[in-house]
Amino acid sequence: MESCLRSPTRDWVYLLHPRPAYAICSYANGVYDCLAASWVTPVSREPPILMVSLAPRRETYRILRSSGRATVSVLPWEELEVLHYLGTVSLAKDPGKMSNPRVRVVIRDGYVWLGSALAVIFCKLRTSVEMGDHDAVFLDVVGVEFGECFSPRPRVGSCRYILHVGGSEYTTNSGEVVGL
Repeated sequence: MESCLRSPTRDWVYLLHPRPAYAICSYANGVYDCLAASWVTPVSREPPILMVSLAPRRETYRILRSSGRATVSVLPWEELEVLHYLGTVSLAKDPGKMSNPRVRVVIRDGYVWLGSALAVIFCKLRTSVEMGDHDAVFLDVVGVEFGECFSPRPRVGSCRYILHVGGSEYTTNSGEVVGL
């Protein structure tokens, strides 16, 4: 590889893509919203904590700060259009966003998530840190639900997951697993 140090542009983040894409949902006072996010990562196994990078202007983040609760839904490839819709339509600009018939939610025990999810991670807000145009939001994992595509590790040979390439481009896993 030829050595050449360049100044990063806004697109530097795509050097770390493709990345799994998830639906982050939150519910408070009868209002709920979901958004698409690929900047999601575990930061601790014990205690179980994950970090989601969220723009402060997003309605889902506002609701999460109000309720202190969020879910992370892992969607199958067949739900790509729903995930993209959640990531490109703003609840602030379109109050009817979540009434779209393709968006099927489950609301229970103060949480909201997508009914088509292959797996759901239930979280409570731990803290957040301002980090430029996004905040690093740390969430305590308080519960999980998963179906046949997890055991709890992903079964990539039989289930296809959504991976975000950048912008409006997505791909999925091949199903090939290499053990070393």
